[in-house]
Amino acid sequence: MSVRPLRHMLVRFAALVTLLPLGLSALLGGLWLLPQAEQEIASYHRQLAVTIAGQVDSYFKTSRASAVSVAAVTSHHEAFVTAQKAIATNLQLLKRLRAMYLVDATDHVRAIGVSNSPKVLQNDLIGLDLSRNELLQKAKRTHVEQWSDSFLSVVGGGLSVALAVPAGTNVVIAEFDLAYLSEFLHQTTSDPEQVIMLIDRRGQVVADQAGTWTAQQLNLNNIPLIRDRSQSSKEVRGSLVLNGVEMVGSLHKINTVDWWVLVARPTQTAYRQLWTSLGIMALTLTTTTLAAFGVAILLTRRLSQRFESLAAHAQQVTSGNEASDWPHSNITEFNALADSLEKMSVSLHERARLLEDEIAERQQAQEQLHEKALLLEQEIGERVLAEQSLQVKQTQLETLNLTLEDRVQHELAKNREKDAIMIQQGRLAAMGEMISNIAHQWRQPLNELAIMVQTLRLEYDDKLLDGERIDEFTDDCMNTIQHMSQTINTFRDFFQQSRVAQQFDLSGAILSTTGLLQASFQAAGIRLKLELQPGLLLPGRLNDFSQVILNLLNNARDILQVRAVRDPFVRVVTQQLQDTVEIVVEDNGGGISDEVIDKIFDPYFTTKHKAQGTGLGLYISKKIVEGSFNGTIEVNSQSKGTCFKIIVPLQPAAMP
Repeated sequence: MSVRPLRHMLVRFAALVTLLPLGLSALLGGLWLLPQAEQEIASYHRQLAVTIAGQVDSYFKTSRASAVSVAAVTSHHEAFVTAQKAIATNLQLLKRLRAMYLVDATDHVRAIGVSNSPKVLQNDLIGLDLSRNELLQKAKRTHVEQWSDSFLSVVGGGLSVALAVPAGTNVVIAEFDLAYLSEFLHQTTSDPEQVIMLIDRRGQVVADQAGTWTAQQLNLNNIPLIRDRSQSSKEVRGSLVLNGVEMVGSLHKINTVDWWVLVARPTQTAYRQLWTSLGIMALTLTTTTLAAFGVAILLTRRLSQRFESLAAHAQQVTSGNEASDWPHSNITEFNALADSLEKMSVSLHERARLLEDEIAERQQAQEQLHEKALLLEQEIGERVLAEQSLQVKQTQLETLNLTLEDRVQHELAKNREKDAIMIQQGRLAAMGEMISNIAHQWRQPLNELAIMVQTLRLEYDDKLLDGERIDEFTDDCMNTIQHMSQTINTFRDFFQQSRVAQQFDLSGAILSTTGLLQASFQAAGIRLKLELQPGLLLPGRLNDFSQVILNLLNNARDILQVRAVRDPFVRVVTQQLQDTVEIVVEDNGGGISDEVIDKIFDPYFTTKHKAQGTGLGLYISKKIVEGSFNGTIEVNSQSKGTCFKIIVPLQPAAMP
């Protein structure tokens, strides 16, 4: 334990007491004020973005109504005259409509209207071939309304967005002016530092409140916040950098056209009020802390001086001198302490004198006793040596007899613990393999669920959903989920510990184990050949036997994958030989080298990378076969492949 002067300890304590409020205030600002400010900024951005998104969504819904109204009267190929009249009417009523034209089944324009364009020029566009128009072809192919991304219109001029509405064999295409959106955004806010933008599906700036970004035709997909919008269906918020200015903003989706509204402000502006409040609070706390620390230092100095004076007088007493003029002060406790120390000093000197007299008498008596003790010690020493030698030998013998059984039991317990740890490690490694198999088993059901969910969304958009279709979708999803749940139950049952030995069907156990690996074998392109003799009942624990078969199949699969064997296969054969059962697991993986084959059953020996194997699989398999089933396991390697042969007696084996 380190020893420090009282003055230093008091100064440190005073610094801790005065700095503690400052630290707590800083912690409060970091853990509460800053998150609260971030929530308020995000809430403001969210409300503004939702309002703008609703207005823009209404803009597109109103624009869509004009195209849908024309499509309603042109659903057959003979309505071109009616369509021309309807188009002209919509151009007069809807100022943001740049152009509208009707395309027949042969992809040629049959009726058209262009805002602020002479009729002669409009008639020149009759018969125009639009077979290469991507929006037209997508609408004809899907028979669903299609919105385009923003583009510079060659028909109506300016930045526009188009809507294609199928009308029987015809398609009505309407181009809407996006300049109105920039005007709307300009009227939304009066803050010159605030940025409000509309961004289409490609990341292109469609409109902004100042018109600057729209005129530059910028694509903002290189900004992480804009790029991450595809991962959310409602809102994305965070920080971004525009023109070298760091900002905080929020993105909100416009469902009609799958566009996004961006509302952002410079980070410095957004947090200005918070930093001002924190600065005032920090200045106040710092001034208060310095004043308190100064007072604490003054009190510490006066207190330590009094203690140092008392300690100096006490040191004189310790050195054997008599101290006088003990210090006193105007503090009652200090005066009481000084009086007590003075009385203690007088008492100590008196006791020291009496102790010196007593010591002199005892020294004389000890000298007399010392002479007699020398004679006795010489006689006793010889006897003690003899008795000690005998006692040591007797003690050693008794200790050996007492600890022999404990040592044997201790070593046995250590061996059992070591075996249990190895078996547990093997089970953990097998669990890792099972997790990989679960991934293979679940991949196809998950794909099916994804397709069904996407189909539900498309049918909802097409307004094809009804109660019967919802029931079918629910039944399909539940069947798939039940299949996945059954897979989990199968893998879970494999790892349940069975403490009771009983007879089990050998063929059923092998089929159950190979079923767990079926997906991974199919994914690796490995054929599994099973030649099982039915009706063979084997005594023992089913899970232990399954773990042995699982280890052998996993090793065979791994070596076939590593060596990329052509037409790989694994063959499992069972047959009864008199009073024994023979289980053979062989593969065509090229065999095991002579330098390795004698070590494969050793613990922690593996030819795999340390991240792919523990070297316990075959060791545990050998322990299970020999200990739990009273059988034998051997390996035979040839140039074509490796063969493991397990021989187990049919009569019940003694279970450990």
